[in-house]
Amino acid sequence: MPGVTVKFSVNKAIAPVKNAYYNVPAAYREAARQRLHEMESRGIIERVTSAPSWISGMSAVPKGKNDFRLVVNMRAPNRAINREYFRLPLVEEMKVKLYGAKFFSKLDLSNAFHHLELSKESRDLTTFLTEDGMYRFTRLMFGVNCAPEAFQREMMRILKDVGNIIVYIDDILIFAQTLEELHKSVAKVLKILKETLNTGKCEFDKTRIKFLGHELDAEGFHIEDEKISSICNFREPSTLSELRSFLGLASFVSPYLQNFANNSSALWAATTSKTWSWGQKKKKAFNLIRQQIVECTIALGYFSEKDRTILYTDASPVALGAVLIQESNKHSPRIISFASKTLTTTERKYPQDQREALSAVWAVEHFSFFLLGRNFTLRTDAQGVAFILNRSREDSKRALTRADGWALRLSPYNYDVEYVRGRDNIADSSSRLYCGEDAPFDEDASPWEIAHLQANRVEFLTEQDIREATATDEMLQNVSNALSSGNWSKDVRRYQAVEKNLTVEDGILIKTGCAVIPKSLRTKALEVAHIGHPSTAKMESIVRQRIWWPGISQDVEKWVEGCRTCAINGKPEKRTPMERIFIPKTVWETIAMDFNGPYVKFGGILILVIVDYRSRYVFARPVKSTSFEYTRKVLEEIFEKEGYPKCIKTDNGPPFSGDDYKTFCAQRGINTIYSTPLFPQQNGLVESCMKIINKAMIAASIENTNYIKELQRAINAYNAAVHSVTKVPPEEIMLGRRVKRSLPLLRHRKASFDEDILEKSDRESKLSSKLREDARRGARKCKVKPEDMVIIERHTRAKGDSRFNPIHYKVMDEKNGNLTLNDDDGHVLKRHVSQTRKISVWRSSSKSEDTGQPRQTFTEPIKITDMTETATTSRALRKRKAPSYMN
Repeated sequence: MPGVTVKFSVNKAIAPVKNAYYNVPAAYREAARQRLHEMESRGIIERVTSAPSWISGMSAVPKGKNDFRLVVNMRAPNRAINREYFRLPLVEEMKVKLYGAKFFSKLDLSNAFHHLELSKESRDLTTFLTEDGMYRFTRLMFGVNCAPEAFQREMMRILKDVGNIIVYIDDILIFAQTLEELHKSVAKVLKILKETLNTGKCEFDKTRIKFLGHELDAEGFHIEDEKISSICNFREPSTLSELRSFLGLASFVSPYLQNFANNSSALWAATTSKTWSWGQKKKKAFNLIRQQIVECTIALGYFSEKDRTILYTDASPVALGAVLIQESNKHSPRIISFASKTLTTTERKYPQDQREALSAVWAVEHFSFFLLGRNFTLRTDAQGVAFILNRSREDSKRALTRADGWALRLSPYNYDVEYVRGRDNIADSSSRLYCGEDAPFDEDASPWEIAHLQANRVEFLTEQDIREATATDEMLQNVSNALSSGNWSKDVRRYQAVEKNLTVEDGILIKTGCAVIPKSLRTKALEVAHIGHPSTAKMESIVRQRIWWPGISQDVEKWVEGCRTCAINGKPEKRTPMERIFIPKTVWETIAMDFNGPYVKFGGILILVIVDYRSRYVFARPVKSTSFEYTRKVLEEIFEKEGYPKCIKTDNGPPFSGDDYKTFCAQRGINTIYSTPLFPQQNGLVESCMKIINKAMIAASIENTNYIKELQRAINAYNAAVHSVTKVPPEEIMLGRRVKRSLPLLRHRKASFDEDILEKSDRESKLSSKLREDARRGARKCKVKPEDMVIIERHTRAKGDSRFNPIHYKVMDEKNGNLTLNDDDGHVLKRHVSQTRKISVWRSSSKSEDTGQPRQTFTEPIKITDMTETATTSRALRKRKAPSYMN
């Protein structure tokens, strides 16, 4: 809003507060620094060089698993900033204005408060401290308590000439009796707002629309269903505590319930019983009282500006509940509305205090239309939440929890927190008895995040843009002059090589039907061409038919390589050639070991599998747990009979990576060999035996037989059969004799096989499979070297998750494709190269293409090819292949 500045009214009696710096976790610091730099470059914040009176703390609040939000705790300055006395619209006023409306459109502003500039004398109040120094806001921020009213005032001012409109902060409802009238009003509003809309949330030409928690159509407001939907979904109580909770709610509104004492007598009688029972009489009483509460809420649930507003909130292990009430000196309290929300699987895992905090924040935002800009009381039966929301220890805190971050969302609200006993919390039944299905709490809808930026993304490059830029581009003007005069200077010699293909049409330089893009527009051209995130080859095919400049192919390659979204969703590095381990000279010299399971149908049992590398002889033993206590018993049993091996190869699972296992092996002179984490192919011998185990356990389940006997039969059958590689049964190599089992064995004698042929067969088979698999997988020598930067493939991911985690790691060591990696915090981990992707540059941008959040960068922005390169250099670049890891 040009020419508009906001000046805070400050209570000088409040002493300034300088809060300590909140710690930002080390993993977030670089990304936080980049986000602040982006905000500074966009003029939203500025550096502070003087000594301000007010300093607030900035911190990073966890968001999801691997992301965070930057927030500033403005609670201390808010105590000194006086609220604006500009009234938000009332329901009664809206009803009058909407009378007769049949068609509706709804507009939503992006970055709403940032459109207002802060006066210089008010900026010091927004100063916050970071590890890079102090910043202050130059634009209005959401966390200031007077921001909603100040923004509402200015919105009403700029839209005062549009009659059929209702403005509620950044939500704008336009209504009319005809579509033609509606379109005229929308056009007026769009002309004023220009390009400030969040188009994804706008709705046009609707006959029924949701606005501020109400549904509107030609018949008027529809609020009853919204107010009572949660209590209508109350299930019948299943415990005495749930019944008492429901009766507590009913007692609260009992002055308005006819014959309450008589109707509820059966339910009260049940609460005094020592045993739980639920019959038809109690069920009928429950349904009757629930219906009375519904009818009472519909009849008396009008909202008054004069009465005291109170919001009760509660959280159970499965749902959140809230009850909005009003009370006055003349009448008993009345319920305005109920609200409930089931918790998702993830939300149910939150600690109870976090669930209670979530309940409070969700409830306030759910009833925002009634509460924003008005004083209200928030009542909760969780003392920890009351402590968090009161922010009584903010001067001494050094970090913020998830619940603290949620509490900051309530900064613009004017409320007092009161603790009530659980039995006095009427929202208890709304959280316990609700059985609906709801979406998860929307953490992304958070205007309180200071670095939640939405950049104006470039999506078009027009001929007029190119024409205007060409007119001011010295290089292209020299090329145009050379085309007409035939005199080619040294600085445009690169264009002389394609002179026959160049023409000038209507102020645009053209090469074989493609517009030659001036240097000033090349970044924009690449950004437009990369919308939708095409691969390097696809993007080259797009630009090849439309635009050109010297070295464009190289720049396209750099652009795709520098795209964070393409990187974290791209293909991993190629696998390295297989390393084959040829059989040892003796049996039981080297063994491999791993667990299979658990098998739920058999009580969660696991199977410990051990394989000898020379004979391929398999042992399989059931164990109750992967803890080394159970593993030790099996190993001691087998080693007592077979002796100690020289080496044991395992993965990096908990039973094998602990000190107990390592000590056990060290005391017995056994070398431990580990495969790369999350890369089971390196322990392939034992992994190949798992299908035998699985088949045996499935057979036991289908045939309802003893799984131990079924497992042993399968193992005996495997050990007795000729192995496909050695051409000898594993038991003959292991035991040195033929073993008699269920079938007749006419000749009991020692096993007869040639040791040299055995080793030759093993070597030939492994080399043959290596050549075949290397060719099939496109294996190549590892091209990731120490000091390179990589990202790691996610081990598990849900739909919508990127293939790679965007956190980058530095390669410390590389051996045959096995990488040792280090993150910014110094944590060391190991991965195979085929689980990683090498990265070099991620472009610095105000908005990442995949999430809309500010992008994390760790190196300098991409540079576009210079126009002055020579023809020889350009030809070399055109012949250069794309990096192999981009294939």
